[in-house]
Amino acid sequence: MFTMTIRTSPEVLRALVPEPMVPNPENTLVVYIGMLNIAEPIVQPYGEAGIMIPVTLGERVGTFMPVLYLDEIELLISGREVWGFPKFGGEIIFKRDEKGVAASVRDGDVNIISASMSFEQQGEPIPVYQREHFLLKSIPSVTGDGFDIRQINTCLVRNDHRKEIWEGQADLSLASTVQNPLADIPVEEVISSVYTVGDIILDQGEMIFDYLA
Repeated sequence: MFTMTIRTSPEVLRALVPEPMVPNPENTLVVYIGMLNIAEPIVQPYGEAGIMIPVTLGERVGTFMPVLYLDEIELLISGREVWGFPKFGGEIIFKRDEKGVAASVRDGDVNIISASMSFEQQGEPIPVYQREHFLLKSIPSVTGDGFDIRQINTCLVRNDHRKEIWEGQADLSLASTVQNPLADIPVEEVISSVYTVGDIILDQGEMIFDYLA
């Protein structure tokens, strides 16, 4: 997984994060691209990319995911109806060699995410830990008036084990298409970038806020 933490504008973060979640005061978000392998209940390699924003909701701390790109049609459906993962199709291109990593996400003929990093320093493996994603699950009403379901759910990531870690300086650019206006997110600074190899378990979650209650 190739992960970059960037600083952007507070106005953009506030627009991306629905209330009552509160964006982080450092005005950071994470852009990631990677090649993953599902081990259970099916075996399925695929490419994934997305944006994660550190947020709080009351006393809870997690990362809100406003957008998630996948390159496998079958995986676009699963996860939407349960947690509310914001899944969209995209062509994921990922290359890694002994010198570094280069990756992109394409929408049609436009690279909406382009990133590269040269390996500069190998990091120490990180102890196993767990974290939470926050997801906005919305199902519009069949009448076209409002929503039947609109809630914030969590998804628990367990046993996050980073076995291999490389750090370096990354170059990142974001571009827009009609459906994916990522260039509206200013990249003011790439704070850190890292390439990791590891394992996770994607577990169940809970509903922590109901807009319709």
